[in-house]
Amino acid sequence: MTKRGDARDGDASSSGSTAPTIQAVPAAQTPAPAVDMHADTAMASRSQRMAAETPSEGGDDEVGAETTLDTMVGTVLEQRYEIQRKIGQGGMGAVYEATHRLIGKRVAIKGLLDKYAEKDQVVARLEQEARLASSIGHANIIDITDIGQTAEGRMFVVMEFLDGESLGALIASKGKLDHQRAIRIARQIASALGAAHKKGIVHRDVKPENVFLLDRGGSQGDFVKVVDFGISKSIRPEDGSDSPRLTQTGMVLGTPLYMSPEQARGDEQLDHRIDIYALGVILYEMVTGEVPFRGSNYLNILSQVLSEEPPPPSELDPSIPPDLEAVILKALEKDRDRRYQTMEELAADLEALQGDSLSTTGARISASRRRRRPARRSPLKLVAWIAGVSVIVAAVVVTVKVVMGPGEEAGPPPAAAAAPPIDAGVARAPADAAPAVPEVETARVRIVSRPPGVEIFAEGRSFGPTPTFWEGVKENRRIQLVGSKEGWDDRQIEINPIIDDGKEVPIVLKKARRGRGKRLDRGKPASGGDRPKRDNTAGGDLIPPTQ
Repeated sequence: MTKRGDARDGDASSSGSTAPTIQAVPAAQTPAPAVDMHADTAMASRSQRMAAETPSEGGDDEVGAETTLDTMVGTVLEQRYEIQRKIGQGGMGAVYEATHRLIGKRVAIKGLLDKYAEKDQVVARLEQEARLASSIGHANIIDITDIGQTAEGRMFVVMEFLDGESLGALIASKGKLDHQRAIRIARQIASALGAAHKKGIVHRDVKPENVFLLDRGGSQGDFVKVVDFGISKSIRPEDGSDSPRLTQTGMVLGTPLYMSPEQARGDEQLDHRIDIYALGVILYEMVTGEVPFRGSNYLNILSQVLSEEPPPPSELDPSIPPDLEAVILKALEKDRDRRYQTMEELAADLEALQGDSLSTTGARISASRRRRRPARRSPLKLVAWIAGVSVIVAAVVVTVKVVMGPGEEAGPPPAAAAAPPIDAGVARAPADAAPAVPEVETARVRIVSRPPGVEIFAEGRSFGPTPTFWEGVKENRRIQLVGSKEGWDDRQIEINPIIDDGKEVPIVLKKARRGRGKRLDRGKPASGGDRPKRDNTAGGDLIPPTQ
């Protein structure tokens, strides 16, 4: 199973962002907590705070070698915001922890980098984020309190300091979440986005990195904050917030893994239902630990979003209740007219699922349960069963002839119980015909690689260099594939003939550091193994950093 942490490695770099930079605080020389710049807000988990308060004992280690001073640290903005330390940096901006000198309140300050300070398009986007987010006024949306400029002319916004972790970080560390916890989180997201939609604002980049979780303690559990309205759009015609300077016709905005089909097509007329689809993807990921579609690049993911149905969550985890699955799949409808039409409708179904037995809520949700795919009987087992019945029938015939003797005319042998037909409506063979052996259904999975020309092995058999195809019996089981190429480390991935039949699965090898590279066992498949991992570019934004 693909874990989110695997899929997210290098995510920031794919959108022009750099990995969070650990900055030194001049007074204490301690590293700042990491920040997820996709969420563009301050994030300080409990473990990060402990690390920030503990002096480094490693001296000039790898982290220390990257530690640099920042000219903003120690300055005071507009005579009231004293910058304490730099929390992190993204493609176009940096986030700092600061203190309001008059009231002593801790805040987060997001400012543009020097190279973007004079770019009208970037400045307008930051202004838009501040204006739209502050206009909604909802408890589950980050509060932006001020906007201003530094002495050098760098624009900045002031927002509340969020002490917790992003939903993306939580899924990366824990994998799938408890069903009730996932429902509580999704319901708060739906409430926040529903409030935005009532104001005519569509977020357009709803993803786990833009959902922040605060720990309020006690029985309250997670408290959600939706952040980063940087590419949001006001759909009210009198509001010019998304002028041609900010968004060009046909531009695809958002993150491919959470993008609706209409976004993937580049449709001009997008509405609030793209946020409903994205929330469906998030809910799917929270309860399964995986996103519905995975791939090695943007186009691969977008083509699946446009043309393929998501695997039902219960195929990944049979414990997922039918009603919860029905809600998820309705939010993921490719036809937006068949999706939930408002966040209020989705929130109402989530409320019906919250706190009750999930197996008894079917009458109270608007989403219709879908018939789950029956477990497929292995064709090989079916062949063996029919062969066994045939042997029994033959033995009965021989026994009757022996008992009756050669001089007596034997009557017809006892009728053997007829084997159930393989498929309803298929005519049975005549009684004196040989038992019909059903045709074994096969699966075909296309394997591509980076670099090309990787030799693919499975269960001791070579399937040739990529691009190539794995072919075999179509049954529900895990098959380990090993990719090998001289000068590269072997890589092992896993396919399922039923899930991956007709699909393209990528395998990415790492260049060997020295020598021939490490080699894996290509014989009998071992237990475990990684699911095919998404490429680093798969989770990044499609917005060029200069726009």
